[in-house]
Amino acid sequence: MQIMLRADPTLFGTVHEPLWSLLYRYWFWGWLFRDVNEGDLMRRASSWRHNVAMRACLPTYMWRWLMCTAATAIVAQGVEASTSAAVVPAIFYTWSVLGVLVLGIASIIWMFLARSPD
Repeated sequence: MQIMLRADPTLFGTVHEPLWSLLYRYWFWGWLFRDVNEGDLMRRASSWRHNVAMRACLPTYMWRWLMCTAATAIVAQGVEASTSAAVVPAIFYTWSVLGVLVLGIASIIWMFLARSPD
């Protein structure tokens, strides 16, 4: 049994939007893009053009993740300097590494959408 949380897209940007949906849309960009493998040739071309247009939003998400990554790295260094315990700084360093990975993925998507479809 698979349970998936799905928000009604008509609630996006309203006061009735669930908090988890708002947080997801703030940190992750997947909701912006359409699947280019669905439908006929016209629908796929339309989805590609939509995705290329939405490419302009990716730098905003990359900036958020860059700030989050820098903040967790700075906190990790501060905690590491102030305590002898290794677990707490490791938690913050782990979040920093995850932030770098998300930044890398966003950068690859951003560069991929800059090229023309073949």
